[in-house]
Amino acid sequence: MSSVILVAVLMMALILGVTGLLAMVTGRIAFPWVRRGAKQPRVWGAGALLIAANLATAWLVPNFHGQSLVGMAGLGLICWAQGWRRRETPRAK
Repeated sequence: MSSVILVAVLMMALILGVTGLLAMVTGRIAFPWVRRGAKQPRVWGAGALLIAANLATAWLVPNFHGQSLVGMAGLGLICWAQGWRRRETPRAK
């Protein structure tokens, strides 16, 4: 059971890492459902890379104590890139 979870987590880390790297290099997110909401795709890519590093180090380096900070920093960058703030409504003329 543990090896199945390890493979699934490492595959998620690989997918997020490749997608994050593509977003940082090209400025375009590969997932269309994420692309619609992202205001800053390169910042999203940096956050995805940090989360991928967090997932990889959780299993490969079990005594690394900074992984929660890396994961929270990645989530913060993704939230910032998505532009989760109050949206302005267009004014009627």
